[in-house]
Amino acid sequence: MKVEDLEMYGKALEMPKEGQRKQMKIVFNLLRKEFGIIGILGIVKGVNNHAKRIRREYPEAVKKARGISEVFEKELTMMGSLFSAIADKRGRTKAQEFMIGMMRNVAAFSMPAIYQISDLVKCEGDVFDNYKKMNRALFNETNRMGTWKHDGFHETDDLLDFKVTTCVNIELWEAIDCPELNVLGCEHDLAGYPLIEEATKSEFRRHCTLAKGGDCCHFKFYRKGAAPNDAHLNN
Repeated sequence: MKVEDLEMYGKALEMPKEGQRKQMKIVFNLLRKEFGIIGILGIVKGVNNHAKRIRREYPEAVKKARGISEVFEKELTMMGSLFSAIADKRGRTKAQEFMIGMMRNVAAFSMPAIYQISDLVKCEGDVFDNYKKMNRALFNETNRMGTWKHDGFHETDDLLDFKVTTCVNIELWEAIDCPELNVLGCEHDLAGYPLIEEATKSEFRRHCTLAKGGDCCHFKFYRKGAAPNDAHLNN
């Protein structure tokens, strides 16, 4: 089997349905731990109310998200309404902390699913070369969709390097008055990429992100053993 034959090849950070169910279970367990079973009922009510509010107050942002994909629209309203419902209970700072923690927990499952790691490692050819192909296909698709535009790939045998220059997540989170969520994708990556390094024979570096004040998100995927000793600077 070639890497190009994988179901997730060329998908734009899209979670398989099985992965979506797993994510929901993780989120439910975190909410139960934080608020208890009774408290979850109030959160659910708040999420429903805020989802309606977001669609009513920010129709242009919702329309833009829908233009990208139905999944993108659903994630915008769900994450925005969940953050807002928690903020009603605990304040915006605590709500942001919860959402970041949630994304870090979800990444342990979502990152291997996005890259279809269990099958990727079985594909013919060099594992790291196939991983580079998966990344090129993934980020070319996000570039085509306009969600994350990049400046083109710079590649050697031991490195795939590119800069994401626009992030629609930032635009849309701010459009629905949830700028605290700008960093969620960054935190997901910081938690998730190191977890698949061993399987993909890679090392992840990204010292600059748009959401954290940089002029780009500078992705570098090194072959294992080729990266500089600066993982502590990942952002």
